[in-house]
Amino acid sequence: MATGARWAGIDASSFTSRSPWRVATRVVGPGNDAGVTSFPHSIDAYACAASVASRAADAPFEEEIPVTAASAPTSHPRPDVLVIQCDSLPPDLVGAYGDSHGATPAIDALAARGAVFDASCNAPLCTPSRAAMVTGRLASRLDCYDNAGEFSAEHPTMAHAFGALGYRTAIIGKMHFLGHDQHHGFDERLALDTDYSTGYDPRLYALAYDWDRPSGGNPNSPDMMGESYLAAESSSAYRERFRPGLHDERDARIHAQALAYLGRDRTEPFLAIASYHAPHNPFWAPDDDVARFDGAFPCLRAEVVAEAGIMDRWLNDFHYVPQVQERLMDAANLRWMYATVYAMLHELDRRVGELLEALPHPERTVVVFVSDHGDMLGDRGMLQKRTFYERSVRVPLIVSGPGIAEGVRCATPVSLVDLFPTLAGLVGAPLPADLDGVDVGAALAGGDASQHPVVSEYHGEGVHAPCFLLREGDVKYVLVHGFEERLYDLAADPGERADLAGSPEHAALLTRMRADLRRLVDPDDVARRARASQRRRGYIHRAVVGSAASG
Repeated sequence: MATGARWAGIDASSFTSRSPWRVATRVVGPGNDAGVTSFPHSIDAYACAASVASRAADAPFEEEIPVTAASAPTSHPRPDVLVIQCDSLPPDLVGAYGDSHGATPAIDALAARGAVFDASCNAPLCTPSRAAMVTGRLASRLDCYDNAGEFSAEHPTMAHAFGALGYRTAIIGKMHFLGHDQHHGFDERLALDTDYSTGYDPRLYALAYDWDRPSGGNPNSPDMMGESYLAAESSSAYRERFRPGLHDERDARIHAQALAYLGRDRTEPFLAIASYHAPHNPFWAPDDDVARFDGAFPCLRAEVVAEAGIMDRWLNDFHYVPQVQERLMDAANLRWMYATVYAMLHELDRRVGELLEALPHPERTVVVFVSDHGDMLGDRGMLQKRTFYERSVRVPLIVSGPGIAEGVRCATPVSLVDLFPTLAGLVGAPLPADLDGVDVGAALAGGDASQHPVVSEYHGEGVHAPCFLLREGDVKYVLVHGFEERLYDLAADPGERADLAGSPEHAALLTRMRADLRRLVDPDDVARRARASQRRRGYIHRAVVGSAASG
């Protein structure tokens, strides 16, 4: 073969004129369902590859990366993988994690057939949390700091790894990707129109929070903060007030697309993420569903706890807690809020059950149930996510399927960056280098997951400095860079009431945790890069909004 016909491992002679090429440009338009983007079924791959090769005949490259045409095997031994994701669900509302109110029978049955993990998100905010999950890397390494943060298409995701084995891949519903690349390696984005972002929109850079601004309430969506946690005079009045932010209709469309996807005829294995908005605020469900859970309350102390430090103060200000806390913590309001959240969760659980029933080959399907982060929901008198308290940072993580032992309870702390390498290990997919996550597959077989540090970070709206969490076993260390440190013993103090950072007898432990965190992340470097990103995006936002206003 001539030198000009091979470049970066692409062998142009291996393509026929109509062979499907998995790295083709995605298309949107006639012929696709509403809210769907996908790869074309076939392109003139030979002409495309030959053109690339001819332009780079003598271009140097360090190594050849094999890229082959996607063939359609007549059968596949590898398992299908379905990840069911929800939004803002603390695990203590799920029966498999100890809740007794019966809102999650399908999820609990899935847990009984598989493994239940003590898991945390790697960022208690939608966009960076989900970016970390699909890449297996901390969001700060992706320069994805907040809900206006996009990450480069050069970062490999689980879709690339599974695609290398011939899997068809899809995201169905919410993933909160920002920017031009809404796929990040996934073949399809179904129900994309239900997501908060569907492409590049510099107006969304309004969420690129400037750490130098004065501490205060969220200027972009104040109603979605404190007020949405308060009951209205009636269910219909609440629905009318928060209608643009309600998720029930969006989730219905996501669910319909997910069921249709599972019902397709296919000869290739699939990796699909079906991602719902519930039970994210605003909180609304039909009156009869809410009545079913009237009086249901999780096992937490409904009490206001004094702010433990500056991160609490910043985020309470951002969430309008001082303005709503008295009404939030009123017994009748908490009763309404939890009955509604349980009703939303029960509807989500019904949909989980329907997805499980719709699996084309349940005996060879790995199923994951997970949330992106939690929600304080009145714990400590706080609301929303963004904090590092367990109610905000912990997530349910349940894995069931072939080769996974039943009834496993993994007490070793894990996090969402571990999901990519663990699923890749189950199917034998190749992994990119330098992942932060580790394969905890040993726990799925009933063994012990390796002890490894769990890192979570928050650098987004509401705070004024980079914030980090390091958990090693039951020890939890929090750093608000340049401001404060906190230290908790979760075994002795699961409610995180006693900060040990100032305790002389814990000085050595504090020193060790501080050093361990700095071996994993560089707070000074994150601060520099995050501020630079805020300045760039802030400039673009001001330029675009200003020009639009003047036009």
